[in-house]
Amino acid sequence: MTENNETMKPKIPKFGGMEVPPELTKMNFFFLFFCTFIMGMFMSLPAIIQPAFLSDVIKIDPAFTGSINGLLQNMSQIATLMFVAAIGALSDKTGRRILAFIGFLLLVVSYYCFGISNGIAEALNVPSGLAATICSTVSFMPDRAAEFAPFAPGLLITYIMRFIVGIGLILGYPQFITMVADYTHEKDRGKGMAANGMAMGFASILVFGIFGAIVKKMGVSAGVNAGAILAATGAVFTWFFLKDRMPKKTKEKTGLKEAIPVVKKSISLKASYMCSLITRADIIVLATFLVSWGVKVAGDFDLTSTEATMKSMFPMIAMGVFSLFAFPIIGILLDKWGRVPTLLLSLICAAAGMLLISVSPSPFSPVLYLAVLLAGIGMAGSIAGANTLATDASPKNMIGSILGGLNTMQPIGALFFIAAGGFLFDKMGPGWAFGLKGVANLILFIWVFTVKGAINAEREGK
Repeated sequence: MTENNETMKPKIPKFGGMEVPPELTKMNFFFLFFCTFIMGMFMSLPAIIQPAFLSDVIKIDPAFTGSINGLLQNMSQIATLMFVAAIGALSDKTGRRILAFIGFLLLVVSYYCFGISNGIAEALNVPSGLAATICSTVSFMPDRAAEFAPFAPGLLITYIMRFIVGIGLILGYPQFITMVADYTHEKDRGKGMAANGMAMGFASILVFGIFGAIVKKMGVSAGVNAGAILAATGAVFTWFFLKDRMPKKTKEKTGLKEAIPVVKKSISLKASYMCSLITRADIIVLATFLVSWGVKVAGDFDLTSTEATMKSMFPMIAMGVFSLFAFPIIGILLDKWGRVPTLLLSLICAAAGMLLISVSPSPFSPVLYLAVLLAGIGMAGSIAGANTLATDASPKNMIGSILGGLNTMQPIGALFFIAAGGFLFDKMGPGWAFGLKGVANLILFIWVFTVKGAINAEREGK
């Protein structure tokens, strides 16, 4: 009789080793990670199209390559810093799906307008002198406004559109991370966060390969338009195939003010926040300055800016492959070996990878492939590890707010590392931008190692 009962017991459906809750389907899980994959493309796409776009369309002075590219990346980080925490708290009230959908729609509009920045500037009759003053000032070169004047109107519109791209991103990608937490049980959460990272890693492979080829064969404007079409596709899939699975609402208030004391009391959340502050900038620094470095020295290797863009992206494609294979292993390690040991391994790999790039003789050197292998492992573990550790330590009704705060750390770190890296790139050489990042990763590794006992004790006492 017992045998028959066990035979008749309904089998719990699983997706990628994760239990599927009764109110969800495997299709919901599939499209959660597929939409994450689409959004993941937009995390790297600006770094692919910006250098060639600035050189060939806006026609900036090459002397400002590092500073302008760095500032463009920081437009997204400024938008993130301003809004991501509030959006995280808002998602606890409105749901995740609607915010992700709006994010994709903003990407459609902003990418289309990004591609016609010069035309918009001309239609609005943007004064060259005023635009030059603004662009040179925000680029920390107020005394060189005259050199910005020839290309400033289009550049000013580009900055604005890049800021709106940033808003679209922060409406989108944090929701998919939070939905992983909503969809999974704690025992499967490491695998869920790793699957989220795998989707992002796979996106990196295709975005650098496909969009790099589009830019090379059809021009940078075609790459921008393809981005708008891709965003529209993401909006459709998000609206029709995703479903919110929200924690039960309580009478307790949830929001930014309520999240702050929770973070202050938890060493696990502090470690997660520090990890996000420092390591989330790795991929941004790599994508921004590796491609910028390639475009800057293109003439020395008899390459055009578009050819240099494609060639300097090969290591980034390799990094995407490495991280794609690393994420499943990271997910298993997080659930079996532990959150903290996996995080420590990731941090030391990230530090070693960045320091190796800093001493590379050129952006096309073979040594970069070893460096990005290490950086890819570091990226996979630090992202999945920090997200998992933070989700475990969060009150169930505050996951959106806590992860919103976690995501706020990213732009703070990126603003510093991109701004400082851009300055060092132009003044002391490209390698310094990567060296600064490697040293920061190493310092973080040392700190997490010193507090690992306190983190484990807190987790055991939960």
